[in-house]
Amino acid sequence: MKINWFERALLIVYTFVIAMVSLVLMAVAVGVIPLARVAEYINHIQYDWGFALALFLVSLAFLLASLKFLFLKRKRIIFAGTLIKNTDLGMIRVSINTLDMLVQKAVRGFGEVKDVRSLVVAESDGIRVRLNVQLMPDANIPEISQAIQKKVKEYVEATAGIVVKEVYVYIDNIAALQRSRVG
Repeated sequence: MKINWFERALLIVYTFVIAMVSLVLMAVAVGVIPLARVAEYINHIQYDWGFALALFLVSLAFLLASLKFLFLKRKRIIFAGTLIKNTDLGMIRVSINTLDMLVQKAVRGFGEVKDVRSLVVAESDGIRVRLNVQLMPDANIPEISQAIQKKVKEYVEATAGIVVKEVYVYIDNIAALQRSRVG
């Protein structure tokens, strides 16, 4: 369950006040604070419209906070490293490692690619792919980059049935041309 900053602050204040009230009630229960003293304090409170309004507003704030926390929506827990796809017949879980291997296979099919490192990021409605690619010399960078993006998207969607929202290609390096020795 992920909560925003307002809910977190509200929860901290709410918990602190409940803890203080609990400590006072426990002190009364064990006799550290005499019950007669509490009754005497309550009897000396000036009950007027200002006190009634303050008491009502504090009570309303605690009631609303209680209802907020009671009905706080919980997000579904997704197992780490998996992506979930629902079908008419049930749920399918595909590991991120499997998707990463599919991405690697799609990219390694290009002769212009010397090396590739990939990162697959799962989201609720698909995946995003980050690629660091090392190309062979004389590769047309814009052309091969677009071809890689298209191939990865098509291959993963066709093979795994999972939407590829983005394929980010970072050309990391151009491989040095190795000369063969004649000896």
